[in-house]
Amino acid sequence: MKQSRFLLRFVDVVLILLFGFIVISDIDEDSDIVLPSSTETALFQPGAEVVLFIGIGTNGEFFDERHNIMLESEENLKRYIRQHKNRYGDLAKVRIRANYDTLAQYAIRAAEICDEIGIKKAIDVRIVSR
Repeated sequence: MKQSRFLLRFVDVVLILLFGFIVISDIDEDSDIVLPSSTETALFQPGAEVVLFIGIGTNGEFFDERHNIMLESEENLKRYIRQHKNRYGDLAKVRIRANYDTLAQYAIRAAEICDEIGIKKAIDVRIVSR
């Protein structure tokens, strides 16, 4: 019981002191607040990537999905990707799309061709659940 009275008196004294400091403090309403300043950085616009979509059929046939061009052999695929790389430089990318029933070795071979040429690639695999 004594402790609760002491705590109550202590809170009363602290609140009286707080209100006293608020009343006697000098608050000028016209005081200027100095805001921090910053510098704006230049807007960076990355270059647009030019993506070549290479599809792989069930039997390992390669084709350009956007232009409906069949590439009968790996050599034709290599030549086609190299032309894309020469035309667009570092902006050129290849997206390899294999169907769910295509053997993985065909997609891996297409990725190896991209590595040989030195072009960035990504592999998409369509998965079908049964």
